[in-house]
Amino acid sequence: MDAHLFRRFARDLVPLLAGARLVKIQEPFENIYTFNLDLFVRSADRKVQLVLKSGRKEPFLFLTRSRLSAGTSPSAAVMRLRKYVAGKSIRHALALWQKRQLWLLMSGAMPAAIVEGKAAGTAQPDGSDTRLVWLVLDLREGPRLHFADENDFPCEDAAVWPGREELPKAMENWQEWPVLTPALRRSLKLMDTGDAAALLVDLEEGDGDVFVYTREGDESGQNVPHREVIARISAWPLPDAAGLAEHVREDTLQAFMDAGSDIVLSTSAKLAARKAAAPWIRREKKLLERLELQREDEARLRKMSARREQGLLLQANLWQLPQDRRLHSADLFDLEGKPVQVRLDPRFTVRENMERFFHTARRGERGLARIGERTRELEQELEEVRRQKEACLLGGASSQGTRASSAKRVVTPPQVPSTVQLFISSDGFVLLRGKSAKGNQDARRIASPHDLWVHVEGGPGAHVIIRKSHAGEEVPTRTLDEAGALAAAKSWLQNEPRATLNYCEIRHVRPLKGAGAGTMRMDKILFTRQVDTVPDIDARLAQNAVPQR
Repeated sequence: MDAHLFRRFARDLVPLLAGARLVKIQEPFENIYTFNLDLFVRSADRKVQLVLKSGRKEPFLFLTRSRLSAGTSPSAAVMRLRKYVAGKSIRHALALWQKRQLWLLMSGAMPAAIVEGKAAGTAQPDGSDTRLVWLVLDLREGPRLHFADENDFPCEDAAVWPGREELPKAMENWQEWPVLTPALRRSLKLMDTGDAAALLVDLEEGDGDVFVYTREGDESGQNVPHREVIARISAWPLPDAAGLAEHVREDTLQAFMDAGSDIVLSTSAKLAARKAAAPWIRREKKLLERLELQREDEARLRKMSARREQGLLLQANLWQLPQDRRLHSADLFDLEGKPVQVRLDPRFTVRENMERFFHTARRGERGLARIGERTRELEQELEEVRRQKEACLLGGASSQGTRASSAKRVVTPPQVPSTVQLFISSDGFVLLRGKSAKGNQDARRIASPHDLWVHVEGGPGAHVIIRKSHAGEEVPTRTLDEAGALAAAKSWLQNEPRATLNYCEIRHVRPLKGAGAGTMRMDKILFTRQVDTVPDIDARLAQNAVPQR
């Protein structure tokens, strides 16, 4: 996020933050932090998340109405942030846009003795020896705490803008001009001096629209709604956006919300999926190497088994050969009367060579029987590993993080249990369906809080889970209908032409106390749909889940 883009976003964000309550802090992905906010407004959308992606490469800050859940134990850094600011209200918000920092003054004051780690009781009894607590959201360094006195108020140096005459020299000595950010310099180089100067005047005002650049989403079949995916977002029209469609967005917060979902969350989810799939990819590579060795051994054993034919040929012509002589070869005739030369080992007699041929053939045949069984086992294991790999890449198997560790790592993801069926929708979404009451529990256990849970209305049936890469990902209508058909196929409505399905997020599904295994209670239903029951839905979607060799 460029500093000018951050300035444009902060202009609309800061007024919303006054009085907001900071409920929770999480780190769902590496270097991505979420801050659950309860805004001080009378609106149905008062509960939002402020998402920060920090780092040197493509940092971003945006609001979202979806809830991203970490699914792992918080790191020590996150626990420290929670200790000082969680549950408090935001008294004041200030954006230092040139530094790309958002400063949030939290309610309450902290005794200086606690902040500085002094012994208890050293603070003044009148409370004068206290510090203000600031939560600083730095796009480059990440979130941090800042303790300051009442008079220590953050401020930013006034922005200095180059004029039309100064611009060529400023582009050469850009280190002396903080407003000439890397993204802005790239655009200015492609403009003439007049257009470049006009752009700087517009940016100096700090107002204006936001420009988003989209590429068309891939259409995987018919009846799929057309969706434009945001590839870039800018505070000015980009001169180097060839191949992308430009759109002017007046609703800044919504533009950043869409861009954050398409650029930040999708990319982070793919990286997390690749990390989760890494153990399966390594296992797949080892299995392929072992299968290659098995094939080499099989070829060697087949050559050994082929010695039986030479032994039989010697046996048929033994009556006319010097049986006790040691020969280098024997000229014989096969069953069709064609001449054949059989190479012999001169260290042994003709009869001993014949016996050795039969012995070698028996060894080869025994080895082929054992290696065939082992090859089938390896191929079955390879097929399962590929299923797990594809499930991870598509979001089907969630990874588990380490406990109370500041440096996150991804361990081997859990396998899809045997009590759970795995399907792939026509749009590439992983669908999990329990085979039994225990399977329904297992499917829910490996799901993420933002995944969708599908169940028929008004009676018993299997639970179906639609895995999502992240909370902001949209599920196409076709996948919703296919998941509903899967749930209806194993329910009390399986013989009906249509069924009514309830859809809700996993985090709103809870086991019903005192009821049987797999019986759930829905605290909040997102929506209800009627879908057609499809008799062959299992076979059709199961084919999509078969890994490609």
